Amino acid sequence: MFSLFRRPKTKPYSWKREHTRLWESLVPAEGQADTLQGELIRIAGKLTDEAFRNGNLNWDAEHEKMWRFVGRHLDDPQTFSEAERRVIRDKIEEIVRDNEAPDLSGEGCCYYIISERVVDWCMAHPAPIPHQKDLDLNR
Repeated sequence: MFSLFRRPKTKPYSWKREHTRLWESLVPAEGQADTLQGELIRIAGKLTDEAFRNGNLNWDAEHEKMWRFVGRHLDDPQTFSEAERRVIRDKIEEIVRDNEAPDLSGEGCCYYIISERVVDWCMAHPAPIPHQKDLDLNR
């Protein structure tokens, strides 16, 4: 029977646990990651921590560059629907626009939404994708 109400997609994983697992396996102790998956996890984790721990007090042009890098790679029609991609674009813009007063409300905030989508993207792309390091990026 057809239902007018769609059930939310349930995931066979906890995005927070997977973020930790991916961080531990893909993110180096310092510097950029060798894989795209590792670099996306590194950026989302590092900059979300900066927002929550320090209120983005160290925000500079490199922070925006890193969030835009994440946004470009998550804008993937093979992984996300158009509606999901629109939310991703909106949340990246919110992070950049509101960097001086970040939304630190936790579940449902832009940082958590983007971090969850990074994990979803990594889970959809388990084969390592080489990451060409950006020599101009010093974070």
